Amino acid sequence: MFSDAQLVKMAQSGDAASLGVLLERHRASLHSLALGFLGHGPGAQEAVQDAFLLVLHKIGQLEEPQLVGAWLRSIVRNVCLSKLRERRSGVTVAELVEGRNPKGPVESSAEETVDRLALRDWVWTAVSELPDVLRVTAMLRYFGSYASYEEISIILGVPMGTVKSCLSQARAKLADGLLKTAGLAYDEARLLSDARTRFFTEAYDEFNRGSYEMFAGAFSRDLVLGYSGGDTDGGLAFLIHHVWEENLQAGVKLHPTNVIVSKDVTVIEADFENPREDPFHCPPSTSLVCFHGDGKIRRMRQYYPPRTESQHR
Repeated sequence: MFSDAQLVKMAQSGDAASLGVLLERHRASLHSLALGFLGHGPGAQEAVQDAFLLVLHKIGQLEEPQLVGAWLRSIVRNVCLSKLRERRSGVTVAELVEGRNPKGPVESSAEETVDRLALRDWVWTAVSELPDVLRVTAMLRYFGSYASYEEISIILGVPMGTVKSCLSQARAKLADGLLKTAGLAYDEARLLSDARTRFFTEAYDEFNRGSYEMFAGAFSRDLVLGYSGGDTDGGLAFLIHHVWEENLQAGVKLHPTNVIVSKDVTVIEADFENPREDPFHCPPSTSLVCFHGDGKIRRMRQYYPPRTESQHR
Protein backbone atom coordinates (compact mmCIF):
# COMPACT_ATOMS: atom_id res chain seq x y z
CA MET A 1 0.00 0.00 0.00
CA PHE A 2 1.34 3.42 -0.93
CA SER A 3 1.96 6.01 1.76
CA ASP A 4 0.25 9.40 1.66
CA ALA A 5 3.50 11.04 0.58
CA GLN A 6 3.91 8.57 -2.31
CA LEU A 7 0.32 9.22 -3.44
CA VAL A 8 0.97 12.96 -3.41
CA LYS A 9 4.06 12.60 -5.60
CA MET A 10 2.16 10.41 -8.08
CA ALA A 11 -0.75 12.86 -8.14
CA GLN A 12 1.67 15.73 -8.77
CA SER A 13 2.87 13.76 -11.80
CA GLY A 14 -0.68 13.68 -13.15
CA ASP A 15 -1.99 10.37 -11.75
CA ALA A 16 -5.67 11.06 -10.97
CA ALA A 17 -6.21 7.60 -9.45
CA SER A 18 -3.55 8.33 -6.82
CA LEU A 19 -5.24 11.60 -5.91
CA GLY A 20 -8.56 9.77 -5.73
CA VAL A 21 -7.10 7.19 -3.33
CA LEU A 22 -5.57 9.94 -1.20
CA LEU A 23 -8.83 11.88 -0.92
CA GLU A 24 -10.86 8.71 -0.30
CA ARG A 25 -8.44 7.78 2.48
CA HIS A 26 -8.96 11.13 4.25
CA ARG A 27 -12.60 11.77 3.33
CA ALA A 28 -14.18 10.61 6.60
CA SER A 29 -11.88 12.67 8.85
CA LEU A 30 -12.34 15.73 6.61
CA HIS A 31 -16.12 15.29 6.70
CA SER A 32 -15.93 15.06 10.48
CA LEU A 33 -13.97 18.31 10.58
CA ALA A 34 -16.55 20.03 8.36
CA LEU A 35 -19.39 18.78 10.59
CA GLY A 36 -17.72 20.45 13.56
CA PHE A 37 -17.88 23.80 11.77
CA LEU A 38 -21.14 23.55 9.84
CA GLY A 39 -23.21 20.96 11.73
CA HIS A 40 -25.50 18.30 10.29
CA GLY A 41 -26.81 18.95 6.81
CA PRO A 42 -25.58 19.25 3.22
CA GLY A 43 -23.13 22.05 4.07
CA ALA A 44 -20.44 19.69 5.39
CA GLN A 45 -20.50 17.49 2.29
CA GLU A 46 -20.47 20.56 0.03
CA ALA A 47 -17.47 21.95 1.92
CA VAL A 48 -15.52 18.72 1.40
CA GLN A 49 -16.43 18.69 -2.30
CA ASP A 50 -15.30 22.32 -2.65
CA ALA A 51 -12.06 21.41 -0.88
CA PHE A 52 -11.45 18.50 -3.27
CA LEU A 53 -11.76 20.81 -6.26
CA LEU A 54 -9.33 23.23 -4.63
CA VAL A 55 -6.93 20.32 -4.10
CA LEU A 56 -7.06 19.71 -7.86
CA HIS A 57 -5.65 23.21 -8.29
CA LYS A 58 -3.18 23.16 -5.43
CA ILE A 59 -1.72 19.64 -5.26
CA GLY A 60 1.29 20.74 -7.30
CA GLN A 61 2.05 23.46 -4.75
CA LEU A 62 2.49 21.05 -1.82
CA GLU A 63 6.23 21.02 -1.18
CA GLU A 64 6.20 18.62 1.79
CA PRO A 65 4.11 15.59 0.77
CA GLN A 66 4.49 13.98 4.21
CA LEU A 67 2.36 16.83 5.64
CA VAL A 68 -0.56 16.26 3.29
CA GLY A 69 -2.98 15.35 6.09
CA ALA A 70 -2.54 18.69 7.85
CA TRP A 71 -2.62 20.45 4.46
CA LEU A 72 -5.97 18.87 3.55
CA ARG A 73 -7.43 19.77 6.94
CA SER A 74 -6.33 23.38 6.53
CA ILE A 75 -8.08 23.59 3.15
CA VAL A 76 -11.31 22.15 4.56
CA ARG A 77 -11.08 24.46 7.58
CA ASN A 78 -10.67 27.50 5.33
CA VAL A 79 -13.58 26.44 3.13
CA CYS A 80 -15.81 25.99 6.18
CA LEU A 81 -14.87 29.39 7.59
CA SER A 82 -15.53 30.92 4.18
CA LYS A 83 -18.93 29.24 3.99
CA LEU A 84 -19.83 30.68 7.39
CA ARG A 85 -18.86 34.15 6.16
CA GLU A 86 -20.67 33.53 2.88
CA ARG A 87 -23.91 32.93 4.77
CA ARG A 88 -23.59 36.38 6.29
CA SER A 89 -22.12 38.39 3.42
CA GLY A 90 -23.10 36.63 0.19
CA VAL A 91 -19.43 36.40 -0.91
CA THR A 92 -18.60 33.09 -2.58
CA VAL A 93 -16.21 30.48 -1.18
CA ALA A 94 -13.86 30.83 -4.15
CA GLU A 95 -13.48 34.57 -3.62
CA LEU A 96 -12.53 34.11 0.02
CA VAL A 97 -10.38 30.97 -0.22
CA GLU A 98 -8.60 31.94 -3.41
CA GLY A 99 -8.44 35.66 -2.56
CA ARG A 100 -10.06 36.58 -5.87
CA ASN A 101 -11.61 39.94 -6.55
CA PRO A 102 -14.75 39.44 -8.67
CA LYS A 103 -14.45 42.96 -10.02
CA GLY A 104 -10.74 42.70 -10.79
CA PRO A 105 -9.07 41.98 -14.14
CA VAL A 106 -9.34 38.56 -15.75
CA GLU A 107 -5.87 37.04 -15.55
CA SER A 108 -6.40 33.86 -17.54
CA SER A 109 -9.07 31.82 -19.25
CA ALA A 110 -10.52 28.55 -17.98
CA GLU A 111 -8.66 26.71 -20.74
CA GLU A 112 -5.33 28.23 -19.71
CA THR A 113 -5.94 27.37 -16.07
CA VAL A 114 -6.74 23.73 -16.86
CA ASP A 115 -3.70 23.43 -19.10
CA ARG A 116 -1.46 24.37 -16.17
CA LEU A 117 -2.81 21.55 -13.99
CA ALA A 118 -0.79 18.36 -13.62
CA LEU A 119 -4.10 16.48 -13.78
CA ARG A 120 -5.23 18.30 -16.92
CA ASP A 121 -6.17 15.14 -18.87
CA TRP A 122 -8.43 13.93 -16.08
CA VAL A 123 -9.95 17.39 -15.64
CA TRP A 124 -10.70 17.79 -19.34
CA THR A 125 -12.25 14.32 -19.53
CA ALA A 126 -14.37 14.84 -16.40
CA VAL A 127 -15.56 18.29 -17.49
CA SER A 128 -16.37 17.09 -21.02
CA GLU A 129 -18.69 14.42 -19.56
CA LEU A 130 -20.86 17.04 -17.83
CA PRO A 131 -24.06 18.23 -19.56
CA ASP A 132 -23.49 21.45 -21.53
CA VAL A 133 -24.97 23.87 -19.01
CA LEU A 134 -23.06 22.28 -16.11
CA ARG A 135 -19.83 22.16 -18.10
CA VAL A 136 -19.86 25.86 -18.98
CA THR A 137 -20.84 26.91 -15.45
CA ALA A 138 -18.15 24.73 -13.85
CA MET A 139 -15.42 26.02 -16.16
CA LEU A 140 -16.30 29.64 -15.38
CA ARG A 141 -16.55 29.04 -11.63
CA TYR A 142 -13.85 26.49 -10.82
CA PHE A 143 -11.29 26.89 -13.58
CA GLY A 144 -11.78 30.43 -14.79
CA SER A 145 -11.52 33.89 -13.22
CA TYR A 146 -15.25 34.49 -12.80
CA ALA A 147 -15.75 33.66 -9.14
CA SER A 148 -19.01 35.42 -8.34
CA TYR A 149 -22.47 34.05 -8.95
CA GLU A 150 -23.48 37.48 -10.29
CA GLU A 151 -20.80 37.52 -12.99
CA ILE A 152 -21.58 33.98 -14.14
CA SER A 153 -25.29 34.83 -14.15
CA ILE A 154 -24.65 37.81 -16.44
CA ILE A 155 -22.32 35.88 -18.76
CA LEU A 156 -24.76 32.98 -19.19
CA GLY A 157 -27.91 35.10 -19.12
CA VAL A 158 -29.60 32.96 -16.47
CA PRO A 159 -30.85 33.71 -12.92
CA MET A 160 -28.38 33.37 -10.04
CA GLY A 161 -30.54 30.58 -8.61
CA THR A 162 -29.87 28.58 -11.79
CA VAL A 163 -26.14 29.27 -11.47
CA LYS A 164 -26.11 28.00 -7.87
CA SER A 165 -28.06 24.88 -8.82
CA CYS A 166 -25.75 24.10 -11.74
CA LEU A 167 -22.65 24.63 -9.62
CA SER A 168 -23.98 22.33 -6.93
CA GLN A 169 -24.57 19.56 -9.47
CA ALA A 170 -21.24 20.10 -11.23
CA ARG A 171 -19.29 20.16 -7.97
CA ALA A 172 -20.86 16.90 -6.82
CA LYS A 173 -20.21 15.16 -10.17
CA LEU A 174 -16.58 16.30 -10.36
CA ALA A 175 -15.80 15.44 -6.73
CA ASP A 176 -17.51 12.04 -6.99
CA GLY A 177 -15.73 11.35 -10.26
CA LEU A 178 -12.39 12.06 -8.65
CA LEU A 179 -13.17 9.70 -5.77
CA LYS A 180 -14.29 6.98 -8.17
CA THR A 181 -10.84 6.96 -9.74
CA ALA A 182 -9.71 5.42 -6.45
CA GLY A 183 -11.66 2.33 -7.44
CA LEU A 184 -9.27 1.88 -10.38
CA ALA A 185 -6.33 1.41 -8.02
CA TYR A 186 -6.00 -1.29 -5.37
CA ASP A 187 -5.97 0.18 -1.92
CA GLU A 188 -6.49 -1.25 1.55
CA ALA A 189 -8.83 1.66 2.30
CA ARG A 190 -11.35 0.33 -0.22
CA LEU A 191 -11.52 -3.04 1.54
CA LEU A 192 -11.90 -1.32 4.92
CA SER A 193 -14.66 0.91 3.53
CA ASP A 194 -16.59 -2.02 2.12
CA ALA A 195 -16.29 -4.05 5.33
CA ARG A 196 -17.29 -1.21 7.64
CA THR A 197 -20.18 -0.11 5.42
CA ARG A 198 -21.45 -3.69 5.37
CA PHE A 199 -21.17 -3.91 9.17
CA PHE A 200 -23.12 -0.73 9.88
CA THR A 201 -25.78 -1.61 7.31
CA GLU A 202 -26.32 -4.99 9.00
CA ALA A 203 -26.20 -3.43 12.49
CA TYR A 204 -28.91 -0.93 11.57
CA ASP A 205 -31.02 -3.70 10.07
CA GLU A 206 -30.71 -5.64 13.34
CA PHE A 207 -31.52 -2.51 15.36
CA ASN A 208 -34.67 -1.90 13.31
CA ARG A 209 -35.73 -5.48 14.12
CA GLY A 210 -35.45 -4.70 17.85
CA SER A 211 -31.87 -5.61 18.86
CA TYR A 212 -28.68 -3.59 19.40
CA GLU A 213 -26.32 -6.51 20.05
CA MET A 214 -24.15 -5.86 16.97
CA PHE A 215 -23.89 -2.17 17.78
CA ALA A 216 -22.98 -2.76 21.43
CA GLY A 217 -20.13 -5.08 20.44
CA ALA A 218 -18.57 -2.36 18.27
CA PHE A 219 -18.13 0.16 21.11
CA SER A 220 -15.48 0.39 23.81
CA ARG A 221 -16.74 0.11 27.39
CA ASP A 222 -15.09 3.46 28.16
CA LEU A 223 -16.81 5.18 25.23
CA VAL A 224 -16.79 8.99 25.27
CA LEU A 225 -20.15 10.10 23.91
CA GLY A 226 -20.74 13.63 22.72
CA TYR A 227 -23.45 15.72 21.12
CA SER A 228 -23.42 19.07 19.36
CA GLY A 229 -24.06 20.74 22.70
CA GLY A 230 -21.28 18.96 24.60
CA ASP A 231 -20.21 15.60 26.06
CA THR A 232 -22.21 13.36 28.36
CA ASP A 233 -20.72 11.37 31.25
CA GLY A 234 -22.82 8.28 30.64
CA GLY A 235 -20.76 6.76 27.85
CA LEU A 236 -21.86 3.36 26.55
CA ALA A 237 -24.38 2.82 29.37
CA PHE A 238 -26.10 6.10 28.52
CA LEU A 239 -26.13 5.17 24.83
CA ILE A 240 -27.73 1.79 25.56
CA HIS A 241 -30.29 2.73 28.20
CA HIS A 242 -31.20 6.31 27.28
CA VAL A 243 -30.85 6.24 23.50
CA TRP A 244 -31.15 2.77 21.97
CA GLU A 245 -33.61 1.22 24.42
CA GLU A 246 -35.74 4.37 24.58
CA ASN A 247 -35.90 4.61 20.79
CA LEU A 248 -36.72 0.91 20.42
CA GLN A 249 -39.50 1.17 22.99
CA ALA A 250 -40.88 4.20 21.15
CA GLY A 251 -40.84 2.34 17.83
CA VAL A 252 -38.16 4.52 16.22
CA LYS A 253 -36.12 3.13 13.31
CA LEU A 254 -32.94 4.48 11.78
CA HIS A 255 -31.98 4.14 8.11
CA PRO A 256 -28.38 4.89 7.02
CA THR A 257 -28.14 7.05 3.89
CA ASN A 258 -24.36 7.38 3.66
CA VAL A 259 -21.33 5.74 5.32
CA ILE A 260 -17.96 7.48 4.90
CA VAL A 261 -14.94 5.48 6.05
CA SER A 262 -11.27 6.09 6.73
CA LYS A 263 -8.81 4.20 8.92
CA ASP A 264 -9.69 5.82 12.24
CA VAL A 265 -12.99 7.59 11.51
CA THR A 266 -16.43 6.56 10.27
CA VAL A 267 -19.15 9.11 9.51
CA ILE A 268 -22.69 7.74 9.34
CA GLU A 269 -25.53 9.84 7.98
CA ALA A 270 -28.99 8.46 8.67
CA ASP A 271 -32.70 9.29 8.57
CA PHE A 272 -35.03 8.63 11.50
CA GLU A 273 -38.35 6.89 10.97
CA ASN A 274 -40.62 7.98 13.81
CA PRO A 275 -43.82 6.13 14.81
CA ARG A 276 -47.04 7.59 13.42
CA GLU A 277 -48.38 8.31 16.89
CA ASP A 278 -45.24 10.31 17.79
CA PRO A 279 -43.95 11.86 14.54
CA PHE A 280 -41.55 14.29 16.26
CA HIS A 281 -39.96 11.85 18.72
CA CYS A 282 -36.60 12.24 16.93
CA PRO A 283 -35.33 14.83 14.43
CA PRO A 284 -35.63 13.91 10.74
CA SER A 285 -31.98 12.91 10.44
CA THR A 286 -28.60 12.75 12.14
CA SER A 287 -24.85 12.47 11.54
CA LEU A 288 -22.69 10.27 13.76
CA VAL A 289 -18.90 10.56 13.81
CA CYS A 290 -17.18 7.46 15.23
CA PHE A 291 -13.49 7.51 16.21
CA HIS A 292 -11.88 4.06 16.23
CA GLY A 293 -8.98 2.67 18.24
CA ASP A 294 -7.77 -0.89 18.89
CA GLY A 295 -10.69 -2.32 16.93
CA LYS A 296 -13.40 -0.49 18.89
CA ILE A 297 -15.29 2.79 18.67
CA ARG A 298 -13.80 4.79 21.53
CA ARG A 299 -15.41 8.17 20.90
CA MET A 300 -18.60 9.18 19.12
CA ARG A 301 -20.17 12.56 18.44
CA GLN A 302 -23.74 12.94 17.21
CA TYR A 303 -25.06 15.92 15.27
CA TYR A 304 -28.71 16.79 14.75
CA PRO A 305 -30.22 19.39 12.43
CA PRO A 306 -31.98 22.24 14.25
CA ARG A 307 -35.69 21.64 14.73
CA THR A 308 -38.10 23.80 12.78
CA GLU A 309 -41.00 25.62 14.48
CA SER A 310 -43.45 22.92 13.36
CA GLN A 311 -41.27 20.25 15.02
CA HIS A 312 -41.52 22.00 18.38
CA ARG A 313 -45.32 21.89 18.36
